[in-house]
Amino acid sequence: MPDFVPDAAVRAAVKVAAGLGVASSEPVVLANGANVIVHLRPSPVVAKVAASTTAVRPGTDAWLQRELNVAAFLAAAGIPVMTPSPEMPATTYHGDGQVMSFWRYLRSAGGEMPPEATIGSMLRDLHATLRSFPGALPFLAPLNDIPAFLARPRTQLSPAESAALSAAYARLTAGLDQAAAPRQALHGDAGAGNLMNTDTGWVWHDFEDTCSGPVAWDLAASTASQRLDGRKILAAYGAPVDPGLLAVCEQLRLLHLTIWYALYAERLPDLRPRAAELLALWTSSG
Repeated sequence: MPDFVPDAAVRAAVKVAAGLGVASSEPVVLANGANVIVHLRPSPVVAKVAASTTAVRPGTDAWLQRELNVAAFLAAAGIPVMTPSPEMPATTYHGDGQVMSFWRYLRSAGGEMPPEATIGSMLRDLHATLRSFPGALPFLAPLNDIPAFLARPRTQLSPAESAALSAAYARLTAGLDQAAAPRQALHGDAGAGNLMNTDTGWVWHDFEDTCSGPVAWDLAASTASQRLDGRKILAAYGAPVDPGLLAVCEQLRLLHLTIWYALYAERLPDLRPRAAELLALWTSSG
């Protein structure tokens, strides 16, 4: 992964947007993680510039394009989602070595956690609509991040850590392969952090991980959280979910989170303690 600084993402986003007729004299970075999120103030446009994702996701354009397609479909169906910016065509763009997409700016009304009943009911409605999504989506695409990360020559993992993560991935995906649960289009990363509280209510966003798979994958993003009561989420969701499959998906979610923090730690030193904490969960149990 090349060295990446948010300033480069900001400059590229401003330049590309200007070429599309969107001016920004006061850009501000809203987030710096898997992607750099830039509000192109004073325009009501947000740029999503790929950052850490390029290290484990060949063809980043395809991920960003699927996100645009699914969000546009859901918005047309009346699901509350952050939508692609109407200021330019809903496609991916390149500039100064960066790849990006553009979104409508929504103002957050507060950072509190959505109630479990809200998460469960909104995910139920989201899944009901996604069942009719007409596009082809790869099966549990985010899981490919794990072997892609472990295969990279540049990593701060010890041989023991790499071996523990590889063994966990093989064991857990074997359990997933044996599941016979129905597959459908999914959000892909439907945790509470991807519900934004706005002036008009809760809104889904960040569909970059959209994929096909069992609904347990989306549910596990919240039921695996120690900050939430998974039983309340499942009760609000309403439909039956195989508990064994859900348990496997929860562990795969944790493994996915572990490799992403290890990846973040390569360029964001403040996250190294959390990365080490997550890695210890696998090496101590292995």
